[in-house]
Amino acid sequence: MTTIVGVEGLTLSARIGVHHHERGRRQPLIVTAWATLETAAPIEQFAETIDYCDIVRAAETLADTHVDLIETYAHRLAEACLALGPVTRVEVRIDKPEALPGGMAGVRVTRTR
Repeated sequence: MTTIVGVEGLTLSARIGVHHHERGRRQPLIVTAWATLETAAPIEQFAETIDYCDIVRAAETLADTHVDLIETYAHRLAEACLALGPVTRVEVRIDKPEALPGGMAGVRVTRTR
């Protein structure tokens, strides 16, 4: 049985960017992360799942340390999600709304255990 737990559209203020004008300031990221749990039966106890607040905490912790690339940020968040418990697959999407005039840059990373 497959259950997917996650967060969508989480806006964080992150230390991120490779360009000179991005260093030393925070900018918004929009984080979506879905963690897949494979279980033999329907999940009925909190101990059988993961807490989506743990995904939020991992994303916030990463946002507090400067990272050059959203690709790196996404991979690190995916690793953190895989470490949360019975997660077999995670998909992370990071959008950077201030990266492009008139548009939004983004990346999507999928990791499996």
